[in-house]
Amino acid sequence: MINTTNDPSTPPTQRSIGELVASIKDELVDVVHTEVDIAKKEFTSLGTKAGVIAACAAAVLFLLLSAWVMLLFAAASGLQALGLPAWASFLIVAGVFLLLAAIAGLIAFSFVKKLKAPEVTIETAKGAITAVQGKRHTAPVSYDDTFEELYGKQVSARTASTPTPGAKDEKAPTEDERVGSVRA
Repeated sequence: MINTTNDPSTPPTQRSIGELVASIKDELVDVVHTEVDIAKKEFTSLGTKAGVIAACAAAVLFLLLSAWVMLLFAAASGLQALGLPAWASFLIVAGVFLLLAAIAGLIAFSFVKKLKAPEVTIETAKGAITAVQGKRHTAPVSYDDTFEELYGKQVSARTASTPTPGAKDEKAPTEDERVGSVRA
């Protein structure tokens, strides 16, 4: 017997399984709606705070940029006070910053050249897809595998799981071919 009320003095009544399931469903729906309402309130509060933070950050950046421009003018004026013409002072300051920008650009470009696709993540995602599709992926993946080894495992797993008549044997691209295709 189940007591369907919160009053302990009420005698318990018997409810059917259907009524119990419906009751559980209704309670779960109420819990989900309550959680969604709580999340909406939290995100609204976070959104408001994020807006204030963004506005303050924009003001700070504007003021810093304004101060930076004044510092550059001060540097050019300082060079002018040393006896250089005004145009030469501003040209020297601009040249220094162009040089710094070129150095930063070269450093960034060297990092871009070294970027690689997340090969292990791609391989494991493909393995998960084949697992969901019910195919067996037999080639284990290691973090120490080179691109060519990963590509070979991918091709061998694909051809082993789905043989296609007349399919040609694929060759793994070299490092130069792969980097060239990323740049294109």
